[in-house]
Amino acid sequence: MKVNMVKVAGGALLPADEEAESKLQSIKNCDHYSVDIKLNHNYKLLQKMHVFFKFCAQHYYGDVDATQEQIDLTRSKITMSAGYVKQVFLPDGKRFELYPMSISYAKMTPDERAACYGKLVTAALKNVFHTADDDTFNQLMSFF
Repeated sequence: MKVNMVKVAGGALLPADEEAESKLQSIKNCDHYSVDIKLNHNYKLLQKMHVFFKFCAQHYYGDVDATQEQIDLTRSKITMSAGYVKQVFLPDGKRFELYPMSISYAKMTPDERAACYGKLVTAALKNVFHTADDDTFNQLMSFF
């Protein structure tokens, strides 16, 4: 289970949002758990990206309550359409499959990030919203 936490003064770890809080409530008290702590380099940006992909999935599937699977599929579709793909050759060595790349914003310069956002928005406009409308473009860009 992945849970987003925030360290506060005094050293305590608290749930970062309502989703994390509900996940923590589902585990038993007084049991022992192993925890792997990873720092999210830009948590606010990460949250904005999740909201962006959720918004796109809701539009694409016409469902206000898009499932996580639908959001993941929409993220893959947009990421690949934006050109962030990796090519993996099959065991026969002749054929390959394309998979969406993981986009590491922490490793990008500000200019590279801006270009990435632009590509993601353009891909969403073309493959999810099927429009080049300026209002829709501005609404999508407002996530960043």
